[in-house]
This record gives sequence, C-alpha cells and structure tokens, in this order.
Amino acid sequence: MLLDAGIAGCVSTWQSDGGTLDRERHRILRDCIADLDRVLPLLNEADGFCYFQRLRRLAQLVSDTDPQRAN
Repeated sequence: MLLDAGIAGCVSTWQSDGGTLDRERHRILRDCIADLDRVLPLLNEADGFCYFQRLRRLAQLVSDTDPQRAN
C-alpha cells in the first residue's frame, strides 16, 4: 500500500509540475522502484503481480522522462 501511495504521489506531482520532479520525490520514486524489484518475484497471485508490475512500469517511465533526473 505504501508503494502504491508513494508512486501515485510522485506521478501526480510530476503531472501537475509539467513533467518534472524535485530531488526528494525523484529519490522516493527510485526507492519505490527498488522495493518493487524486491517484491515482484515474491508475489504469487496473478492479479497482484500484474498490478505491481504495471505500477513499477509507470514509476520507471516517470523516472526516465524526468528532465531533472540528471541533477
């Protein structure tokens, strides 16, 4: 639930700020991606796996397109 909320908050901020994130939200997003990388292999339920796999993809896309990422 915390991964979902953390990523949703970062994506919402990214959208409302024209596709940019501050350093703290970008760090949160990277941490969530790392957490999902650890959790996904442990999920057995197909629906849960698919949901969190899509959530990870969304987080990765936002992280990769953020122009402040290199700062």
